[in-house]
This record gives sequence, C-alpha cells and structure tokens, in this order.
Amino acid sequence: MAKVVVSGQIHPDGMAILNAEPGLEVELFTDPGTPVPMDSLASADALLIRYGVVTAEQVEKMPNLQVVSRHGVGCDNLPTAELAARGVPVTIVGPVNAVSVAEQVMAMMLVLAKQLVPGDAAVRGSDWNFRNHIVMSELAGKNLMLLGFGRIGREVARRARAFDMEVRVFDPFVSAEIVLDAGCLPIADWQANLPEVDVLSLHLPATPETRGMIAAPEFARMKPTAILINAARGGLIDEDALYAALGGPMAQGGAGLDCLTSEPPAPDLPLFGLPNVVFSPHSAALSAEAVRRMGTVAAQNVVDGLNSRVNRELIFNRRALEEAGHAV
Repeated sequence: MAKVVVSGQIHPDGMAILNAEPGLEVELFTDPGTPVPMDSLASADALLIRYGVVTAEQVEKMPNLQVVSRHGVGCDNLPTAELAARGVPVTIVGPVNAVSVAEQVMAMMLVLAKQLVPGDAAVRGSDWNFRNHIVMSELAGKNLMLLGFGRIGREVARRARAFDMEVRVFDPFVSAEIVLDAGCLPIADWQANLPEVDVLSLHLPATPETRGMIAAPEFARMKPTAILINAARGGLIDEDALYAALGGPMAQGGAGLDCLTSEPPAPDLPLFGLPNVVFSPHSAALSAEAVRRMGTVAAQNVVDGLNSRVNRELIFNRRALEEAGHAV
C-alpha cells in the first residue's frame, strides 16, 4: 500500500480522488501552522503540499518518495533541484488559478484608480463633501506594463485590453510573436519604459534575480500617479522603498499587494499606515472555483505520479529531471 501525506486542507472533490484510489492511504494534516511530523513524512510515497515547507534534509529521509504535488504553481517552498536529483517530479496545477488571480489584479487596479477605499470611508464617516475633491482616473487609455507573460500575465492582458488599456510586456522567455498575437507590445528594456507606465503588474517567480527588483531606483523613474500591483510572490518589491515612494513622490499613485516579503506581516508594517495601499492575504488564487480546480488537479497529479503517468506539462522541475538523466 502506498501513502500520500497531504499538508493542508484541500477541496472535498480532491480528497475524493485520493480516497477512491485503490491501495492508497491518505494521511491529512490540516493545520497550516503545524509542521508535518517527520515520522509521517519518512514513510510517504507521495506528498501533496498546500501549506508548509519541505527541506532538502527532510527529502533525504524519505526513501519511498515518488512524487510531490504542489497545490498551486509556486514551488519556492520545495527543494525542487534536490528532488530532481532523486528523480522525483514536482507537479503543479497549471492554469487553473490564472483567471482568479487575473481578476484580482484587475480589481486592485480599479479599487486604486477609483479611490474606492477612501471613498467608502468618507461615506461611512458622513463626509459627503469628499466627492468634491476626490481625484479618480480611468483605466481606458492607460499604459499597463506586465513583467512576466505566463498563464496569469496573459489573462491579465486579455482583461486589460477589454478596458482599452495599452499593454506592454517584458518577458525574455516568451517570443515577441506570442506577445503580438495577444494584442500587446513586446519590450526589451522594462526599466526604460517605467517613466511611461501608469500601472505596473508583476507576474514573476521569486528567484535570486527577481528578489528586490522593484526598489528605489525604479520608483524614482515612475510617474507620481503610477500604480503597482503584486499578486505574484513576496520579496519582489523593496517594501521600505515602496513606503518611501508612496508616502512621498508617488503619493498620488498606489499599490495593490496580495503578496508580502514576510507572510503573515508584522502588525506594525509601515505600509499599513498609508491610505493608498490595498492588501489581500495572498488570496488572489483562492476563489471557490479555483480552489476546487487546484484540489482536484493536485490530487490527480498524486495518483498519476504513483502510477508513472504524470502529465509532463505539469512537471515544475522537468528540465532539472532531464538534466539529471531521469526519464520524464
């Protein structure tokens, strides 16, 4: 009998897939704040990870491990290279949460452009006169720059173009033809385009190259009214520099942050003191529809991995597996 350890509650339809698999024992840990005991990990044939971190040291103590299924698309909480060296595929859920995240990005743009948060506070505070000095803006005709043009970036572009925004794209891993076919403008130097950007939206993984990539020099080149959206990964933005910019030269602009460098953030995070920042708790991908899709795909990836039929398109560390000489 094989065993899968599930770290984090998944949708009941996903659990049903696991429970229906003959000869599969399911061990579920639902508390995101409590690490899975090493005794349970050591005997696992498969892992399904929604919450928590798995280390390379832990992987060394899992001799039977055949597949790691991520309940999402980001794998910075997993030792993907070490798993590849062992011949263990790390799977992701693919595009199933892209629409949910893209809608959240658009929602944050609108909330900031239309000043909905201070407007709501004004009405609740009986300040009807707020309408006479509020400065709102339209998205139509504005310049949106996307850093990253993967599944989510492309869904954002579709929605932004429906709002009549001009969409520029920087992604060195995507051909200019693909960007042009999506009705967007490919650019080679994103920093040179910053002075013309009205909205900058990040769609990048957290890597040594991308961490802190939006910092004081970048803010210094942006419009005073520019909006920054991050629904990708925490750590891409220098938050001290963002605080200085939005409290100073970019005070007419704003930021929508679904991801933060430290999650959960400290209660005294300086950004909390700014009225032109809106937050969500890394929940952009967690619509009811997306959670169901993520749960079922993550569960099916476990079943497929244990039966040596995993979908190659959903293997996050496929290149590393191939470079290590493992058949994929």
